[in-house]
Amino acid sequence: MEKTVVLITGCSSGIGLGLAVRLASDASRRFKVCNAGVGLMGPLETCSYQAMKTIFDVNVFGTIGTIQAFLPGMKRRKAGKIIISSSVGALQGIPFNAVYCASKFAVEGLCESLAVILQPFNVHITLIECGPVNTSFLANLQSTVTEGSVLQGLDPQTCALYSQYLQHCQSLFRDVAQDTEEVLQVFLEAICTPCPPLRSFTTQFFMPLTRLKLTSPDGSEYVRAMHKFVFSAGEAQGDRA
Repeated sequence: MEKTVVLITGCSSGIGLGLAVRLASDASRRFKVCNAGVGLMGPLETCSYQAMKTIFDVNVFGTIGTIQAFLPGMKRRKAGKIIISSSVGALQGIPFNAVYCASKFAVEGLCESLAVILQPFNVHITLIECGPVNTSFLANLQSTVTEGSVLQGLDPQTCALYSQYLQHCQSLFRDVAQDTEEVLQVFLEAICTPCPPLRSFTTQFFMPLTRLKLTSPDGSEYVRAMHKFVFSAGEAQGDRA
């Protein structure tokens, strides 16, 4: 049986590493795995890029270059998948993450446009929308506060909002963060499904906020709901004080 070739752009840690190990250890040996980024591959198989049939991309900034490199071959073969690790944050404006959200919005727009064009070529693009995942994200976020770089130059009210945002993140990761293995299952389904959808969500927790963007076209209800979602706990504590 011909194997499905999977290129992973970056698998040194987190979801990328977990997926690489999962595919390489598949009992039926359906996959060949190669790495386009830096990281420890260990016993993972490598293969020629010319044999590419499926792309999995976990590196936002490498997305455009990866697509440009392999999309022509996919179109010629009239077969292929581009699976990109995105974030629910790409569909919502997360406070204090403006640059992150901007990069995610850009990738979402790119993929939506390409998905329409590539349909006749049997090339499918899927954005995996992840919520909080138990990785090093929260620890990295807290370390920036310890170093003081985030708060430099901010006015007192914005500093207070940032503190509330950190409290929100801590409770969110404590209560709803997913294990990597749970998230990997969504990626595996996209890889193995003949015609995967444009978007797949790893969690339904944030869907009410996502739907509110469509049901409130002027955005006012969404802005109020998002502010309440992120800052209400801290504001309530301030009222009690």
